[in-house]
Amino acid sequence: METVINTQTDQINVDSSLQPRVRGLDADHVRALQEAPEGWPPLLVVQRGDQYLLIDGFHRLAAAQNLLLDTVRVKVVPAPADGDLHALAFSSNAAHGRPLSLSDRRAFAEKILRSQPQLADREIGRRCGLSSNTVGVVRQRLEAAAQIEQAPKRVGSDGHVYEVGANEERRQPGELPEASFEETVGDVVSGVFTSAERKQQRRIARYLRRLAVALNDQHDLDGWETAEEAAQSCRLVLGDERASELAFLLGDGAYNVLQAAIALGYEEESE
Repeated sequence: METVINTQTDQINVDSSLQPRVRGLDADHVRALQEAPEGWPPLLVVQRGDQYLLIDGFHRLAAAQNLLLDTVRVKVVPAPADGDLHALAFSSNAAHGRPLSLSDRRAFAEKILRSQPQLADREIGRRCGLSSNTVGVVRQRLEAAAQIEQAPKRVGSDGHVYEVGANEERRQPGELPEASFEETVGDVVSGVFTSAERKQQRRIARYLRRLAVALNDQHDLDGWETAEEAAQSCRLVLGDERASELAFLLGDGAYNVLQAAIALGYEEESE
């Protein structure tokens, strides 16, 4: 059960290993948060006796301490059944606020591989927001350094155990994936709409699901830590005029996709 309360700032404990951001706190972001403390969402914590352990909201807590706030709002959530607070912290931070960088996501993939090397690359990628290709590269590096054992059998998200194919074909970042099996089988609702309406609805759903995978590939592209780095790459390759045209195409398309995400339940919050 989740509860939102006000608590003393000094009752919140910080475990730095739960901070999913490799570079730690961004001082500029902390200062920006200090400008509008009334707009902060609650910090996410789990209870430890009469104290609380911070899961999400490291920047907000730092801003509160700088402002000498005695109390802050926190959302108290139960600890995960498997006790994996690192996974809870990562998923909470990845869900909103400042995007986690490629380095952050790779670091979490490495953490999972060290503890569960038998998990499939695709499943680890799903948890980290990486492609299976990138997870595979991290796995190969750890195996080469003898930091993890090779796992010839992998466990997928459905618990199915399979042999790793020696010649497994990997999708390159930016390539739209092929429609998966789960996208080609039946609908959740049937018999209500006409066949033409259902065909159009499937087309929209499949497009957005494949687009989401391709959009997530941005985290696998080296040299794209900031929006300006991505923009500079486009200007150098395309030239200023074509890069400007691309800006309008991306902006219009991204707006529609964002509105669809919001309609599906996405909420953008501050870190």
